[in-house]
Amino acid sequence: MITINSDKGPFKVESWEDLLQRPGFTVNLDPNQHELKSVIGRYIFSDMVKCGLSNCQTPHARGYIVVTKNGLETNIGKDCGKKYFALDFDHLAKQFDTDLAAYENRDLLWSFSFRIEDLEAKISALRAEDKGADWVNRNSSALVNPGKLPLAVTRQINSLVKQKSGKFTRDRVASSHEAEEIEARAGRKLERPLYVTEFEGNLRGIESLYPENNLRQLLMVEILDELKAFKGVNIDMLTNSQLVKWKKWATSVDVI
Repeated sequence: MITINSDKGPFKVESWEDLLQRPGFTVNLDPNQHELKSVIGRYIFSDMVKCGLSNCQTPHARGYIVVTKNGLETNIGKDCGKKYFALDFDHLAKQFDTDLAAYENRDLLWSFSFRIEDLEAKISALRAEDKGADWVNRNSSALVNPGKLPLAVTRQINSLVKQKSGKFTRDRVASSHEAEEIEARAGRKLERPLYVTEFEGNLRGIESLYPENNLRQLLMVEILDELKAFKGVNIDMLTNSQLVKWKKWATSVDVI
């Protein structure tokens, strides 16, 4: 894959042969005779290509496309660039990577922004449909909130949620024989009464009550509230760190 940056934004070059046909491109550039102007592209291949510097020619699979101050272009690996162009190359390569990432993130966010109405409609449908998100949230919250069910029930369910297990258990007083076995395993006499825990049953779907699976939090707070905030931002004015933050969020929303 070859990506070249231009005044109109990055674009893909289909093949290495197409890169060789670019005006001014050479595979035999003497770094002692030319000054580096900028890094204009990068590439990653499964096959090796030779470094375009005449005094290197080391095969490598990934590197950068650079242009000199007199307009010549060539390809060089990262190590070659540092060796022959020192800090100039390192700075320009990092700047190219940063600019390319910012462009791609900005482009992704613009594409995402055109889908906001569809996402809001989809979320509304998920909430309002028969036994949808609002119904699930209303009924599931009743299982853990005291006052809507007997206190013993909500305490037991909250305990299962805390343990992240749907297994109902019950403690009972151990029989004389069971107590003797417990003491034998312990290797000493224990204060009576002793208790044993018995499995009573399994509550399926307990995962829906975990805090991280709270539908109100997921749909209302983490998506709808953030959608509202996102609609208020100027995508073209976002900083690199803001672009990374919003891109991470937008790609997580994109899975619904």
